[in-house]
Amino acid sequence: MMPNISKIRVCSVDEEGRFGGPERRITEIAKALKIHGIHTHVVYPIYDSERFSKELSRAGVSSSALNITRLSSEKRFLFKYISCFFVEVARLYLLFRKNKFDLIQVNGSQHFKGALAAVMAGIPVVWVIEDTLMNQVVKRICTIIAKFTASGVIVTGKRVYDYYIRRSQLEAKPCIEIHPPVDTTVFDPKHVLEDERINQFRGKKIVTVSGINPTKGLEYFIQMASILLKRYDDLHFFVAAANFRSQRKYYDYLKRLTASHNLTERNFTFLGMVDDIPSLLQSADIFVFTSISESGPMAVWEAMSMGKPVVTTDVGSVNQIIEDGVSGFIVPIREPKALSEKVEVLLINPALRQKMGAKARRIAQKMLDVSIAAEKYACFYKRILSLS
Repeated sequence: MMPNISKIRVCSVDEEGRFGGPERRITEIAKALKIHGIHTHVVYPIYDSERFSKELSRAGVSSSALNITRLSSEKRFLFKYISCFFVEVARLYLLFRKNKFDLIQVNGSQHFKGALAAVMAGIPVVWVIEDTLMNQVVKRICTIIAKFTASGVIVTGKRVYDYYIRRSQLEAKPCIEIHPPVDTTVFDPKHVLEDERINQFRGKKIVTVSGINPTKGLEYFIQMASILLKRYDDLHFFVAAANFRSQRKYYDYLKRLTASHNLTERNFTFLGMVDDIPSLLQSADIFVFTSISESGPMAVWEAMSMGKPVVTTDVGSVNQIIEDGVSGFIVPIREPKALSEKVEVLLINPALRQKMGAKARRIAQKMLDVSIAAEKYACFYKRILSLS
């Protein structure tokens, strides 16, 4: 008999812990699923998860920290990941059995332990895959383990499906595409105050929200800023990004790059982690996204929801959501000159900025709102449980 959806108890396992796009997705979906009668308990590592824990608590989502290790190239984490792998699978298994979850959700292609523990516990697995640039060994391991453990797969965009599922062993699995969501009632320009810290700077404000990670392509944001500042002296560029110790080398490179391009605190600011993203975006004139690899960039969706004109690289599902030149500009990756050209179009045309931002807001409400994504999750959970 198919389980009653109102009684579904899901354990969403995140082996990363550090707060970023996937963790925001997990939080928003878990919160929104409550109206469908679905209770989500989120499990995350005890390390580097303070922000994630805070956001889950703020959203009223049940959660707990467990001594599990994320997969990382850092020696201290990699050694522990390998040496404690089966012990940590056992920890998850005991947690799953004790709490009698109906469904386990695994978040990310490299998160193997939750899937293995779920199969040991006899609980169906929904595997969320959300990247398009993964180490080929990890990708291969993911497809093998998912073949034997996943009852269903959620991909966060067409390019993710093409990268992992198409012509693979996973093609026969139940699969659904669900874009990472944005809460358009929170990211609503009509109800958000501007960021006073940002407003103290003069000139047009060009903002990116990112992580300090080489895949985010922040060097191209810096190079774009340098190009534009040679033509305009009334611009200020902001990078809102958490700076984790594991990315110190890349951050130091970015700081050297800003200095080499004569960017100073007068026109360029690294903001670090920003808690109030809606207010930051409210103060922005233009949002720029420079990533070289994504699935569904939530930072772009949030900027669109705030009614901001967006210039983004052609990554992930942006070409499924944004109509180039109408609801935003899409440019090739690793091309700062192309970024600067589209930003300049917006700088000299205030009417276009307003029109494009308004169109972006309508698309976010129609296609990306968290209520839409949550309904799809609920239906897919129900489908998977009916097949189990």
